[in-house]
Amino acid sequence: MQRDAIGANSAEFIGTTGGTDITPTEDMIQSLIPHWIEGDKQAAYLGYLVAGFSKHQAVKMAHIHPKTLKRWMTSDQAFIDFVSKMHLPDIRHTLNDQILDLEFTRNFKLILAKDFAVLYKDAVGIKPLSEHEQDYLTAIRKFYTPQHLVQLRMLLSGKDESGKAFDFTQTVIEVRLSKTETRVT
Repeated sequence: MQRDAIGANSAEFIGTTGGTDITPTEDMIQSLIPHWIEGDKQAAYLGYLVAGFSKHQAVKMAHIHPKTLKRWMTSDQAFIDFVSKMHLPDIRHTLNDQILDLEFTRNFKLILAKDFAVLYKDAVGIKPLSEHEQDYLTAIRKFYTPQHLVQLRMLLSGKDESGKAFDFTQTVIEVRLSKTETRVT
C-alpha cells in the first residue's frame, strides 16, 4: 500500500477500492437515516442525493448499477418507505452548512499536515528536499502571512474584526483588489 507525504495510507481517507467504506460526510448523512437493509451502498447513494447530486449522478458516485436502484425502488420496502418520506430540500437545507464545514475542515487539515511534513523536513535538514518539495515549499510560503492568519481566523469564527458576520465574498474582492493595486504600482 502506498503512503503519501505525511506517512498515511491514502485509503484511510477515501475508503477502499471496493466502494464499501463511506466518507465522514456520508457517515454524517447516514446518521439521519434510521436503518439499513443493504448497508453502505444505500447510505452512499442517499448521501449523494442529499449532497445535491441528481439520481443519475448519485448512482454513478455510489458505484451502483441503475438496475440495483430500480430493484431497491421496487422490492426493498424499507428503502421505498424511507425515500417516499424523505423530503430532499429540507434535508439539504439542514445539512448544507454542516457538510460544507466538515468537508472544508477535513481537507484543510490534510493540507496543513502536508505543509507541516515539508516544512519540518526542510527545518530539520536531515535529508535534502526533492525538487518537487522545494517547489511546494516555495509555493506555500506566500500563504503563511499574518494577514492570512487573520483572514483564516475570521473565516472560521464567522465574524470580522468588528464582530460583524464575516463576508467571504467581500474578502475575496478585497484580496483581488489589493493584488490588482500591487500589479499597477
